[in-house]
Parts: sequence; structure tokens; C-alpha cells
Amino acid sequence: MKRRNPNLTMYHEEYEAVREQLYAYQQSGVALTLAGRPSSPGYLAYVSVVRERGRYMTDFIPDEEGKLCEIRFDKVE
Repeated sequence: MKRRNPNLTMYHEEYEAVREQLYAYQQSGVALTLAGRPSSPGYLAYVSVVRERGRYMTDFIPDEEGKLCEIRFDKVE
């Protein structure tokens, strides 16, 4: 029998909401990065909601015309 990660179970709804929102941004052409490297909506949701619980600062980066072009996640010490 496969056991579920208790952390994911506890934060499942929040994780899914963040993942879906990040996925929508990605589908609209917004780059998603973690510590300067491209990342996936699922992994970013995992580190920001489950694993690190608030240890990442999220920056919303616009292009020259003010349109959102990148969301950066940087670890805060």
C-alpha cells in the first residue's frame, strides 16, 4: 500500500490552488524561476507551500510595457 506524504495531505488544497495559478501564468507566457533557474508550477507550489513554508520571496517582474513576464521565487534567509 502506497503511503501519502503527510505534508502534502495537510496542505493539499493550498498546494493545488498555487499550482493551478502558476500553471495558468506559465500557459500565458510568464516565465517561472526558482533561484534564477526555470522551474515548474508543481515544484514551485511544493517548495513554497509544503517544504519551505514562506521562506521564498515572490517577485512579479514586468516587461518594458508593464506586462507581467516573469515570476521569481528567491529564498529568504
